[in-house]
Amino acid sequence: MARKSYSDEERERIREALLTTVLQCIADRGLTHSSINVLCRKVGISKTFFYSFFSSKEELVLQALRCQQPKLLAYARELMEDPALSWREGVQIFLSTCCYGDRSGVAVLSLEEEQEVYRCLSPESVQAFRQEQVDFYAQLLSIFGVPAGSIDPRLFGNLALAMMMVHRAIPDTMPFLFPEVADSMVEFQIQAMLNEMQRVRDAARMV
Repeated sequence: MARKSYSDEERERIREALLTTVLQCIADRGLTHSSINVLCRKVGISKTFFYSFFSSKEELVLQALRCQQPKLLAYARELMEDPALSWREGVQIFLSTCCYGDRSGVAVLSLEEEQEVYRCLSPESVQAFRQEQVDFYAQLLSIFGVPAGSIDPRLFGNLALAMMMVHRAIPDTMPFLFPEVADSMVEFQIQAMLNEMQRVRDAARMV
């Protein structure tokens, strides 16, 4: 049987489908359950054809997380521009939506998944992605009206991701934490982050 020839438009649709599918798999079941074979079956392509798009599953994951960032920024802007929401309500909804990615479709890697991806990437790829993350969190803080330089975007990113990853790790990866108060823990952490963001916003207005 002759190999099918794909047009540029078809290849772009397949590439987008791979990106969307891996993000959904991460949000739903986790990366460990999303082998290249599983992804290819969901998209309807061969494993050989997969490698004409990405050199590895890890490179696909990194690119998918990059593609998720503009969507998250747009969502944050939408919340900030919603006249029915206060500033605090908008930021709280955003952080909660990201934390409960399994319900909202936002992909957040687990502790094990981060280690798996990290081991398979070059130092250059890791450094480039880290810088992109810094830029992403800086843009988020700007959208939330937090004055530049008042909160380190790396600190904001660490706090947000740590909250999301720890919540996801309870109880399977972190069995000695208390799963019955996991949601209360998230609420407490979000409120603490909001309080600090509110403090620096208020301080900037007084200058």
